[in-house]
Amino acid sequence: MMDVKRKTRIYSQYEINVINFYASMIWLLPIVLVVTYVFEVDQLLNINQFIIWLAISNGIITLLGTVILLLKRDTMKRHVKAGYRNEFVYLLFICAFGLLGFAVFYDYMGFDRQYIANVLIVLAAFLVYILLNLGRKIFKFDYMKKK
Repeated sequence: MMDVKRKTRIYSQYEINVINFYASMIWLLPIVLVVTYVFEVDQLLNINQFIIWLAISNGIITLLGTVILLLKRDTMKRHVKAGYRNEFVYLLFICAFGLLGFAVFYDYMGFDRQYIANVLIVLAAFLVYILLNLGRKIFKFDYMKKK
């Protein structure tokens, strides 16, 4: 029998932008918390109220961004590239700073600091697995492949 090669699906700019946008919105709250931790905003404000307002504004931004993505869907579906390396690098940076922000969020919520490393290792392993598969399948960026 003849081996039939699997057809690799080509993803449009719309699908890549949707992945990057929602990943950015998921990690936006922890990234902002990193900035508040660096500039010690928690000394000036009640951090719990700040997180609530930040989550509300994050939800509003997500809704507005979803509407904009839906309005531009037809034009973005026509744009296709062979690989999305820059978009994948953006996703890597967002996830790295979001992971750092998760540690700050863990600290702000008053959990025991000695367990932050345990939680981060599990979260980082899960995140690396997801990013490797996304990079290989969708972004056409396989940095584990030998040439």
